Amino acid sequence: MPLTKEKLLAVVVMIVNGILGAVVGDFSDNRLFEAAFAILFSIPGLVIIWKREVLSKTGLTRGILRDSPPVLLDIIGWFFLLVIPTLYVYELSKH
Repeated sequence: MPLTKEKLLAVVVMIVNGILGAVVGDFSDNRLFEAAFAILFSIPGLVIIWKREVLSKTGLTRGILRDSPPVLLDIIGWFFLLVIPTLYVYELSKH
């Protein structure tokens, strides 16, 4: 499993999500909790991006293993990494 630019970028985005969760989040008095919350919601996207090769072998069609399209896994992974943590921190910060 080589370390690619996309995987490094995913880790950087996860760290940025944590920082933004601590700075922008306003649903708790504890900034560390807000950062941890944003990072925890980023983990599924990071796993999908990092384990794309393994996850692409899980599609079944009539009992025969078929490869899932890597582009679909990329879209799902980046959606979970970028959109889901942002939406949760934004929605929880509303008063």
